[in-house]
Amino acid sequence: MLRKIMLLGIFLIMLSACSSNTFTFNGETNNWSASFKVTQHSNDYEDQELKLEYKGDDVSAVGDITFEVNTNAGGFSRSGNTLSENGLLIIDNQANPTNAKIMENSEVEVTVEWNDNTETIILTNDY
Repeated sequence: MLRKIMLLGIFLIMLSACSSNTFTFNGETNNWSASFKVTQHSNDYEDQELKLEYKGDDVSAVGDITFEVNTNAGGFSRSGNTLSENGLLIIDNQANPTNAKIMENSEVEVTVEWNDNTETIILTNDY
């Protein structure tokens, strides 16, 4: 009986160590739709996925894209990106345990630059 209790305890500890919290911020402007998915793992790592979608008709005319993501915990940026044929750009980022964590009730600001144009998208989490 004691062995079963110990095994159950070990199982529960392992199960809780594998938990994660995932939430997504969304927003759009006249030219862009964006989502920013955050997965916070119990080991304090944080996976981040940015999806940018161009809403215009001529995807090939967009050219190179530069973007900057700003959150309550800091941010990141990339330049020289190009869209896929369907107008989509997906970027993965990972924050390590020493970084501050993104708060679920905060806003995310994404600034996109292309062809001498700039738009800032405010992303919110609808819980």
